[in-house]
Amino acid sequence: MKIDRRFLLRGTYQGALAIMGLPFLDCFLDNKGKALAATGKPLPVRFNTFFYGCGLTSQLWIPKTGGKDWEITSQLKPLEAYRAKLNVFSGLRVPLDDNPNYQHWSGAAAAATGISPTKVKEFDSKTIDLQIADVISRGARFKSISASAAGDPKQSYSSLGGANAIPAEASPLALYTRLFGPGFQDPTKGDWQPDPRVLIQQSVLSAVADNRKRVMQNLGPVDRARMDQYFTSVREAELRLAAELQRPEIQANVTIPPAPAEMVCNNALPNLRKATPLMARLGALALATDQTRVFNLSISEPTSAIFIPGDPLGYHESTHQEPIDPVLGYQPRVAQYNVDAMELFAMLLKELEAVPEGDGTVLDHSLVFAFTDQSFAKIHAVDGLPIFVAGGASGRMKTGYHIASDNSPVSRVGLTIQKAMGMSLDIWGQGSMEIKQPYTDLLA
Repeated sequence: MKIDRRFLLRGTYQGALAIMGLPFLDCFLDNKGKALAATGKPLPVRFNTFFYGCGLTSQLWIPKTGGKDWEITSQLKPLEAYRAKLNVFSGLRVPLDDNPNYQHWSGAAAAATGISPTKVKEFDSKTIDLQIADVISRGARFKSISASAAGDPKQSYSSLGGANAIPAEASPLALYTRLFGPGFQDPTKGDWQPDPRVLIQQSVLSAVADNRKRVMQNLGPVDRARMDQYFTSVREAELRLAAELQRPEIQANVTIPPAPAEMVCNNALPNLRKATPLMARLGALALATDQTRVFNLSISEPTSAIFIPGDPLGYHESTHQEPIDPVLGYQPRVAQYNVDAMELFAMLLKELEAVPEGDGTVLDHSLVFAFTDQSFAKIHAVDGLPIFVAGGASGRMKTGYHIASDNSPVSRVGLTIQKAMGMSLDIWGQGSMEIKQPYTDLLA
């Protein structure tokens, strides 16, 4: 069957003509081309990621003892208030198999997918947040939300695979508008009702079912895969519309604030200190009001360009150019930037902890996966990647532990997280990072 670019899928829906346009296909181109009070349902468990670039200083962040009795180190001092709700993982391997060590990428991609990447700046599978969102986000308005405190929409480590990263909201105002702007109905208000604009949007997939089957039968394998992805995205949009027609059942006592003012969002540390808590607060409110169940926050790219005004080098250049102090045994300027990153991480935890919900807080009913790209950025080392998991996943994850160096692949943390989130999988990762054994001692 010959298909041109003007071809549309047509059908009838409730007596009206339903028409659906199609994406670009190869055949269009030339050969160059706890419990809810109302229902008794358990509170939804949420998942968050926090990405920070350039790692930490091993002498200053790794606790000397494992188990429950680990001591707070100087670089983890900003997290002390959340020690009882935090798990620290040290000594994790990032096997590269036969792939290069893509500087400032291999560690981040491996932590997010359990796969050593085969291309720089591309993931070899869907990232862990979206794998979890496929399971837990049914019924939420947005499948997932990503935000970049540094103001760059490309600083997103949430991806469908390949170069298909989910763009991040690049300012507190943009994030607020996405979550609480047009289309938002405050579930805490007594006068909640579905947005009439949503009511008039009807499904067309069923209306064009016959034509859809006919088209799929006559496409090549690449175009069939592309059409499957397209129809999946349309179906997800329809599920989002369906979610907007249902009042979210919430337990949190929250008030939606007014929209934040426009502000400068970039890599300057003073600006990150302003943007990060605002975005974290909006993310916590989005989780509490069931706008989404997956929230991703980044503070930098892997080659972290964070800088303190007046510092001629900044974070990334300091990791390579600052000499190791012969007395201290580490790079002092880099070490301070490491602490700054942990302070920004603590801001996210503070906002999740600040929202009371049911018998605890949003943090208690969440898991937060904090990961980075390097263990020792000066030489682009990836073994010993600093990894943190905070929150109790509604009692499914035991917390307060330091899992000391056991030479496990970093994917073991990802499998443990997914088990705690209720995922029905027994294996995660590929190649040398394929793992079957989660940290069972952490699973309640």
